[in-house]
Amino acid sequence: MSKGFLIFMFTLTMLLFFKETIILARSGCLPEKEKDALREIAESLGKKHLNPCHEQERPESPDMPSYNDSIICSSPSADGVCHVESISLKGQDLAGVLPPSLANLTYLKSIDLTRNYLSGTIPKEWEETKLEYMSLMANRLSGPIPKYLGNISTLVYMNLESNRFNGTVPAELGKLVNLKTL
Repeated sequence: MSKGFLIFMFTLTMLLFFKETIILARSGCLPEKEKDALREIAESLGKKHLNPCHEQERPESPDMPSYNDSIICSSPSADGVCHVESISLKGQDLAGVLPPSLANLTYLKSIDLTRNYLSGTIPKEWEETKLEYMSLMANRLSGPIPKYLGNISTLVYMNLESNRFNGTVPAELGKLVNLKTL
C-alpha cells in the first residue's frame, strides 16, 4: 500500500473516531433519568434508536419539509449537565403509542410527532409537562380530546388536527391562557 493511502485511511479513521467521541460526550451530559426516558420513549413510539442532543443525518429540508429526526438539548451548564428541550420525529412512519415517560423530560419545551401512525390517546402524565409547543397532527390518535390538556398552562401552540378524536372540544382548554394557536 502506498504511503498516501495509509495517511488517508489514518486521517479518515481519526475523523470518524473524534466525531463519535464528540457525539458521545454531548449525549453524556444528560442525567440518567433523561437517558432512561429517551429509551422508554423510543420503545413506546416503535423507534429503534433515538440519538440525543444532535441532529440526525436527514434534518428537515426544503426538499423534505415533512421529515425531521432530531433531539435538541440545552448547552451544558457549568457542572456539565444538559437537558432535552426539543424532540422532533416528523414523518418517521412510527406506529406505536404516545409515551407517558415524556413527562420525565422536565425541561422539554417542544414535541413534534407530526405525520406518523401513532394510536391511542394523549397520556395523562403529559399534564405535568412544561410543553410550549405540541404537534401531534396527522396520526391515528382517538377518543375524546383529554380534558387534562387544559393543565399544561405553558402551551403556546397545540396541533391535534387530522386524527380520530371525537366529541366536543373540552371547556378545560380555556384555561390555556398562553395558547396562541390551536
